[in-house]
Amino acid sequence: MSDNATLESGVSQSASMPNALSVGLARLGGLINVVILTAMIVVVFFGVIARYAFGSGLPWTEEFAIWCFTWLIFLGAALGGASDRHVAMDMFTSALGDRARAVSDFIRDALIALTLLVLVFSGYQLAQMVGGTNAALQWPNALRYGVIPVSGALGIAFLLLRRADRAGLVRSVATVVVGALIYALVQFPELSPFHGVSASLLMLAVFFATLFLGVPVAFCMVLGVFATTWGGGLLPAPALLQNMVAGSTKFILLAIPFFLTAGYLLNLGGLSARLIDFAAACFGHFRGGLAQVNVFNSVLVGGISGSSGADAASTAKVLVPEMVKRGYPPAFSCAVTAASSILPNVLPPAIAMLVYASVSNVSIAQLFVAGIIPGLMIAVAMMVVNYVIATRRGYEAATTRAPLSVIMRTFVRALPALAIAVVVLGCIRFGVTTATEAGVVALVWAFVLGKFVFRECSWRQLYDALVDCGIDSALIGFLIAASVPFAWVLIAEGLPQDMITWARSGSFGSFELMLILIGVLFIAGMFLDLTPAMLIAAPLFLPLMISGGFDPIHLGIVMIVVLQLGGVTPPVGILVFITAQISRTAPVAIFKEVVPFVVAVMAVLAIVAAVPATALTLWKLIG
Repeated sequence: MSDNATLESGVSQSASMPNALSVGLARLGGLINVVILTAMIVVVFFGVIARYAFGSGLPWTEEFAIWCFTWLIFLGAALGGASDRHVAMDMFTSALGDRARAVSDFIRDALIALTLLVLVFSGYQLAQMVGGTNAALQWPNALRYGVIPVSGALGIAFLLLRRADRAGLVRSVATVVVGALIYALVQFPELSPFHGVSASLLMLAVFFATLFLGVPVAFCMVLGVFATTWGGGLLPAPALLQNMVAGSTKFILLAIPFFLTAGYLLNLGGLSARLIDFAAACFGHFRGGLAQVNVFNSVLVGGISGSSGADAASTAKVLVPEMVKRGYPPAFSCAVTAASSILPNVLPPAIAMLVYASVSNVSIAQLFVAGIIPGLMIAVAMMVVNYVIATRRGYEAATTRAPLSVIMRTFVRALPALAIAVVVLGCIRFGVTTATEAGVVALVWAFVLGKFVFRECSWRQLYDALVDCGIDSALIGFLIAASVPFAWVLIAEGLPQDMITWARSGSFGSFELMLILIGVLFIAGMFLDLTPAMLIAAPLFLPLMISGGFDPIHLGIVMIVVLQLGGVTPPVGILVFITAQISRTAPVAIFKEVVPFVVAVMAVLAIVAAVPATALTLWKLIG
């Protein structure tokens, strides 16, 4: 499960019965996505093998993988709509009465249909406009962009077929018709009432209006940019889509599906259980032992998967029931799980770091190393909170320390999994592979261990995991794609430059600038998932903060920690909702129990923000 999936958008599954044709299309799309993901993995892996076994790499592998990622992103975006897995913010519409909610849902679906129609018609225009042949692949360039109208059409089909009853079909057809009318209207610039309005202002207004209506976040960004085309915007609609493709298919971003898949295989292949056993041998004897194991397990998982959502889901399934058996309340057990799931996006190889690196052009190796000390500081702070709470409430008394023989035995059993983290960091640090190639090496290693060495998973389980992972990877990629033209408009209109001018005119010092950054990001993280919040905020704040003398590597760690707090704070709190859903615990109770952990993380954040050496020293020692 990715960090930015699982929030509902569209009609909830409990309220609708999908059409059989829709189910069939989703299965076919899932199969195609698995084929594309598998092709990416195989080609990149054999590119690495060829470089070291035969002394020369295959020149076309990188370009092929990038094209595959384009296809994966847009096809997966359509499949994500079929399964309601796009990230959306629906706390406002959920508070409405039945009649008002029905109206807002209709408007939301019409806007979703409008976005899909943009993909269909403008994507077709783009594919027609692009000429030439790719030099590395010798394939026509139009083939790369042809997936965009196909994905839009598939998304329209899912929207029309999401309910099997006649009334539901009529309603769905009506939303598509309304979306088509809006699209047709935008084609007449002379009818626009927004002539002379700032493109950035219009885009942000549309973005927030659609966000409050529960439209998926990525669609909100696309709609915001598309709205600026009415009346002659900075980006025509085909250029909007070309911008999405160009910005979201950098080779570094391929590390996201690779590390995410490695995390899935880690759980599927029984490697997570070995890590938990090792964590229990090391920390199970402390007061609140299993709660401490929960935190340390996230440290170990963080060094392999890089996915907070995957950690929250797997730990909620395995450790929370055991904690409840040992006398911990379900809400506290979930709170520990949700809070410690922050760590996989702070410790390397974190997916959040890959996203930040893609928009800031910093060294991913430096960023990975920079997260180690802050991540360990957060883990220690959480373990202190565990100890204090366990002591005050009488949870799980301290026991006899595990014998060294047990620690060594569990360490040896966990060593194949722990080796993944060492290989990843070692390969990147010493230039053996890129971060993307290290991700595919980790994935293949986890696959071989789980399937052939430990034999913990069947081929069917592996296929199902790849289907989910393909969609989750695509949804992250689609968010990144949507953010590229969104940020482009802001930068083209000079908003970051205006912020720098404002900061200089106000004579803000470093302390004040850091407080502004943390305050704005903390509020943004309460409403937006980490990935879209990072993609929107980084292009705005980086020029301002760098002009104030801050190191971009240090800023990246601060931004990631602040935005990760949004995963455990209301109203979005995705990590809390993941644990609540799996354990069937009231989210309100978990939010209450997670407060001490949030305070602990904020204390560490204050130290990291005030002392850049916490993030930068380790690289200086080994760099």
